[in-house]
Amino acid sequence: MVTTFSTMIKSVNPATLEELAEVRVPSSDVISEAIKVSRKAFEKWSGLPLKIRLDNIENFQQLLITQKDEIARLITLESGKPLLESYLAELTGPLDTCAWLVKEAEKLLANTNIDIATPLLWGKKHYLRYEPLGVVGIISPWNYPFSIPVMTMLMALAAGNTVILKPSEKTPLVGLKIGELFKQAGFPEDIVTIITGGGEAGEHLAKADLARLIFTGSLNTGVKIINATAPNVTPISLELGGKDTAIVLPDAPVERTAQAITWGAFTNAGQACASIERLYVVRGGNSELLINRIVQLVSKLKVGDPLLETTEIGPLIDVQQFDHVVNLVEQAVSAGAKVLCGGEKISSPELRDKGLAGYFYQPTVLINVDHNMRIMQEETFGPALPIMIVDSEEEAIKLANQSTYALTASIWSANLTRAQLIASKVQAGTVFINDCLYSHAVAELPWGGLKRSGFGRSHSRFGLLDLVNIKHISVDKISWLPRLWWYPYHSSKLKTVRCGLDYMHKKDNKLASLCGFIANLTKRQ
Repeated sequence: MVTTFSTMIKSVNPATLEELAEVRVPSSDVISEAIKVSRKAFEKWSGLPLKIRLDNIENFQQLLITQKDEIARLITLESGKPLLESYLAELTGPLDTCAWLVKEAEKLLANTNIDIATPLLWGKKHYLRYEPLGVVGIISPWNYPFSIPVMTMLMALAAGNTVILKPSEKTPLVGLKIGELFKQAGFPEDIVTIITGGGEAGEHLAKADLARLIFTGSLNTGVKIINATAPNVTPISLELGGKDTAIVLPDAPVERTAQAITWGAFTNAGQACASIERLYVVRGGNSELLINRIVQLVSKLKVGDPLLETTEIGPLIDVQQFDHVVNLVEQAVSAGAKVLCGGEKISSPELRDKGLAGYFYQPTVLINVDHNMRIMQEETFGPALPIMIVDSEEEAIKLANQSTYALTASIWSANLTRAQLIASKVQAGTVFINDCLYSHAVAELPWGGLKRSGFGRSHSRFGLLDLVNIKHISVDKISWLPRLWWYPYHSSKLKTVRCGLDYMHKKDNKLASLCGFIANLTKRQ
């Protein structure tokens, strides 16, 4: 179901500032009605065999690969990310999620038997059922407007839930395209509902009586989501960004490490929750060579029209994000930071010559930074990499863990044993060794963070289990066995319990305890 409303928002190409379309946005009554319809559709969808639901997901997979060029182009037009990134960062994750669910969902959602050790529960069978929750709401961001919502939607639908998606008001056309794709793939009417709109639409969805709400976005909005969902005690999962750390040891190979960190800091113009936003280089060895090489690579990044095949850095999404990056860099420089490259907006004449008018900022590397600067504390979400040289890995770990965010981190070293030890000490939901950021696109790997990065996990079997009710069912198979915890209480029952506890937990005299337990159990209970 794609809802239509009475007011409008504009979709704008952030590279050219041209209006792409006007999109209708909701009234609260329309959202409420959409939730009711989705709840009714859930009754039928959840009752279908899993195989039928997976057939729909396989149809979606084939439709997605068939329309990949059209979808990638739309993502680039509306979000501003380079075209190659629209394929790799936006399409591979959903495609692989389809393949993973078709292959593994039946096993992951099958009943699970539980073995109980205690003899007090002889004759009972225990198992878990994984049952759909109901209507799942998803509020998704603009920076990865396709992959972030679709990967979770696919898992929710496979589990038997219905989904209401509110895409970002900055990328509404991608949201509408998602709804269109699910409809074309053969999903029944009202199983997937797209509600376009801004903060008011998101707030109304958060206040609704949903089975679960999943939000990806800023910390400030995440706090509002917590408050809005509290009266209904709606279960929520939040991914609220990061200030992700890279720690480079002196033995890290220069070329590969520099290439990877350059990509990890500047992909999608730095507008990724897991972008490398703090680089701690341990003094010694290759540290100076590494910094010089990073500056060389960053200086050569091609900034421009994201639809061109060779473009590596596109525009920031809007003027607010642009101003935020500018302010963080300027504050750092005024406090003593040194710009090694970049540090300025790209001039208007240069943009006009290329037919561009958007919010382009030079890829920037800073040194002489410290934790008193906002750029080392606040999420930048832009093409700026601050580098801090430290005297030891212990200092790097301490500084890394000072952040209020803890989404991902990366450790760079030729010594994998040493890197894994450091990884165990860094606070994060994911720690990469000699790589960064990529795992969000991998369906089998969990995604989520600690601290103000939020809570809950998406993707993987853990994300799937977040989208079901884990129901324990207990079956009493042998009805004639006495139950020691039932009335009446008496001395023989007390002796049975005492002998049973000794047998289960006492290290010595196991045989005597077992004999006493059996002897007392055979007496009248």
